[in-house]
Amino acid sequence: MIKFLDFKFYKENYLVVVALIVSVVFIKIFNLNEILENSFLENIQLLALFGGFVACLKTKNYKTFFTFLALVMLLMFAREISYGRVFIDENVVHFNKKLCHIVVGIYIGLSVLYALIKKVWIDIITIIKNIAFPFWTFFASIACVVAQLLSEKYLHNTCIEETAEFMLYSLMLALILIYRKK
Repeated sequence: MIKFLDFKFYKENYLVVVALIVSVVFIKIFNLNEILENSFLENIQLLALFGGFVACLKTKNYKTFFTFLALVMLLMFAREISYGRVFIDENVVHFNKKLCHIVVGIYIGLSVLYALIKKVWIDIITIIKNIAFPFWTFFASIACVVAQLLSEKYLHNTCIEETAEFMLYSLMLALILIYRKK
């Protein structure tokens, strides 16, 4: 089991640490107690998601897996901008949420269909067999998920929630870049 784990701390992880420090300093400098919707921190989350999307599309190995992952990153990007609602003045244009859910459902269905038709599990099995799993990046990702969920559900602290979310997206980008190199 230990041969499948990589305990190296990659340079991509240092970028995440820098992003965390910048986020905390930003929150402290501006004395923020709450992160509002569509704020600066929420918007830079989009950079990590978009970076992951682009990195997936530029990957030459394991094309099926990374294309499927790009579809997932695009969905997460769309979710982060509320599927476009942030660009619509709802007083002027009625946003049909039911239609939006149908379109998202179709997108998810087509993405899963793509994964099934292209047999994405073959790439996944090959990756698991051939590339050691970056333990610290994954561990930090789990910690971010826990921090995000706890801060949202129990602490009601949007600063911790949005910072943890930003870190998670940055770690996802780091994982993509790490696997892309290997």
